[in-house]
Amino acid sequence: MAATPEPKKTSSAVNRAVSKPADAAADPAALKTNAKNAAQTTAGDPGAKAAQPTAAKSAAVKSAVVKSAAAKSNTAGAKSGAAKPASATPSAAAPGATGSAVASSGAAKPPTAKASPTAAKKAAASSAAGRAKAKPAASANPAAETGASSKPKSPAKAEMEAARAEVLAYVIANTAPAAQPASDPAPAADEPVAPTAAAAPTAPPSDTAPAKRAHPGADDADRGISASISSDPDDLSDEEDAPAQPGPDAVPGLNDEEEEEVPEEDIDFNDLRVQLMALQQRIRDAGIPVVIVFEGWDASGKGTLLSKLIEGLDPRGYQVYAINSPSEHDRQYPPMRRYWVHTPAAGNISLFCSSWYREVAKALYESKASRKRLNQAYHEIVNLESQLAADGTLIIKFFLHIPRKEQKRRLKALEAKKSTRWRVQKEDWYQNEHYEEFLRLFDTMIARTHFDGALWHVLRSDNRRVCIKQMYDIVIEAFQDALRDREAGLRAWDTPFLPHVENITPVTFPQLETFDPEQALTDPYKPAVDKAQKRLHKLQNELYRRGIPMVVGFEGWDAAGKGGAIRRLTSSLDARGYDVVPIAAPTPLEKSHHYLWRFWKDVPPKGYIAIFDRTWYGRVMVERIEGYCTEPQWNRAYDEINRFEAELVGSGAVLCKFWLQIDSATQLTRFEERQNTPDKQWKITQEDWRNREKWPLYETAVNDMLQKTNTAAAPWTVVEANNKQFARLKVLHAVIRAIEERLEREKE
Repeated sequence: MAATPEPKKTSSAVNRAVSKPADAAADPAALKTNAKNAAQTTAGDPGAKAAQPTAAKSAAVKSAVVKSAAAKSNTAGAKSGAAKPASATPSAAAPGATGSAVASSGAAKPPTAKASPTAAKKAAASSAAGRAKAKPAASANPAAETGASSKPKSPAKAEMEAARAEVLAYVIANTAPAAQPASDPAPAADEPVAPTAAAAPTAPPSDTAPAKRAHPGADDADRGISASISSDPDDLSDEEDAPAQPGPDAVPGLNDEEEEEVPEEDIDFNDLRVQLMALQQRIRDAGIPVVIVFEGWDASGKGTLLSKLIEGLDPRGYQVYAINSPSEHDRQYPPMRRYWVHTPAAGNISLFCSSWYREVAKALYESKASRKRLNQAYHEIVNLESQLAADGTLIIKFFLHIPRKEQKRRLKALEAKKSTRWRVQKEDWYQNEHYEEFLRLFDTMIARTHFDGALWHVLRSDNRRVCIKQMYDIVIEAFQDALRDREAGLRAWDTPFLPHVENITPVTFPQLETFDPEQALTDPYKPAVDKAQKRLHKLQNELYRRGIPMVVGFEGWDAAGKGGAIRRLTSSLDARGYDVVPIAAPTPLEKSHHYLWRFWKDVPPKGYIAIFDRTWYGRVMVERIEGYCTEPQWNRAYDEINRFEAELVGSGAVLCKFWLQIDSATQLTRFEERQNTPDKQWKITQEDWRNREKWPLYETAVNDMLQKTNTAAAPWTVVEANNKQFARLKVLHAVIRAIEERLEREKE
């Protein structure tokens, strides 16, 4: 970097703009051509074209802007030359660009067109360098610069390049520009200019597409800036600056003990830490769960920033989760399980250094399977965050952005030290080598996952002190807003639907009264059971051998025979390969989490069977009727359950769901038998008698449940259970049939 302080383009809390291809960074004509080609690509996909308005509405959400505190930081940066915003006004952006580089969104006024002579020279030089990229540089050696080999590509590398091109094509298709509606009002002179609809992602397939319904309380007028990474051409440059003396912009190395030069503004971090810790205690008292995510470029300082944040937190109220490549244990479960089980309890904070976004960010150089499930990963991420946000979790997401040459400099600095050399992996250099592709990938990632309740905050981490100040300001403001809403009794997040996903369409299911619970056996019971159990034993071995998990869920009226059916199901199974999970009233710890948290914990690994004696459907039955949850919560639960089951099946599980149906007279007979038999009295409680009085209410709730959660991926089976032997055989045959159908699909 130059030793002389010059205006440097840095981002405040949200420096958002749609990224541009590196080779067109300074060429308006090339930009226009690329935008046109990308638009034509998307136009060729009817599904994507039809989904654009919905996706645009989902992505164009209220921007989280650092207000007076961030403006204060930017002013100080301008004085010191360390964090001065871009000097060009939005109107000066290159024609055909898909968005404007919005500088310092927390500033009171937009950047002025006036710039220092030094800045003008630098901009001109950058533009000339961009135009010169078409010509080969005689002295440039990208392979040597990045440590890559100049030898002919191996088959493995050729396959990697092809996979990268495939992912990049997907990314381009999801960031294609769309026409700006003519009815949109022009921004006021003192407002930052938002990127056009080009930042909006293409919607996922219909079963998981962003919802057409806006989040209640979301004002379209406030949905100004869609989060994105800076498209400053200098960020894409791989050319190193001249050697510079250490200054305000020194590299914030992970193990550097030397203090950087303090900006002119005296930032009182101690005051911020005291303020944050006081707010944390109020968050705990209010029972607000908090998730804070740190994402960004490799070597952007995610760990450093997280460490600075926890200096202002009581360690008894948070947990830090460093997310790396999934372990062999993690790979045995659905991909999102390892994140669900780390979601916070009420009043606690979960801090993720890297997170579920790793499933997206690593798609360019990981396995072929991760590239194939890129779109599915987006759906699962939006599903997770939507469910947490709708349950009252405060989600704060940071993306740390650094230019290409800064990343390269940091990687070299880490490699130069023996103590930090281990931190640099080949994937880090791969990311730097293919910076432009990753820039597009990150822009798409942010656009597709930026919505009310889970807003992104893009921080430029060149200047560590300013970045830390902005982070504290954002967290403090988010805590204050959440507390203010709770104290006012506002629950805008408690919606009767998942606001950012499309419902999974259920399959029509008949009403309960159409089933006759009185069924008789046509074959002798004992030989039929023995035959079925032997077959099931063989199938269990096949599930284990192929690594296919299975989930069996039992629901039904009290005394319908769930326990007896489970015993006949498990009597022939290898006890080492299954678990029976009895579900009772949630414990205090389970109550403090999202209601699906305890079920995610008990999802079986590959090759194993989990049998649930009562299930997650308690949310829409007993909790609905007894008032243990709000009406929006149990209404929303149908969506949440359908998506939970879709993730289980999508990860390879066989899923069977049983409702055991008996009539009221049969239930009464069994209740009286239990009460009059000493050995069975433990099976009957006053709660059972009280629930019996609410039979009509439960019947309505059960019919709603069957109608709204009978999906193609997870169908219901009603078991006529007045005759226990008939019910047990039907369960055995249904489980066998489900496994055999799955094994047949494996052969296809």
